[in-house]
Amino acid sequence: MIDDERIPDPEPSGALVPAPHLPSTAVAGATPWTSPSSRDDDLLVARDFFTRVVRSTFDALDNVGDSIATAIGLR
Repeated sequence: MIDDERIPDPEPSGALVPAPHLPSTAVAGATPWTSPSSRDDDLLVARDFFTRVVRSTFDALDNVGDSIATAIGLR
């Protein structure tokens, strides 16, 4: 493609100006209030379950570490 083919044709008045373009207008509306759904409750239950699993895992590892320390005489 030659550079001359990419150049737009001039306007009759000789000015190369883009066509007038009005910016689009965004319209916002308030979102209606909804009551907390059961999904929120499910999320809290899942988060609580995950917290309990992590806590019990760390407690078990702590007990293993304590028993090893006791067995080799560090405590």
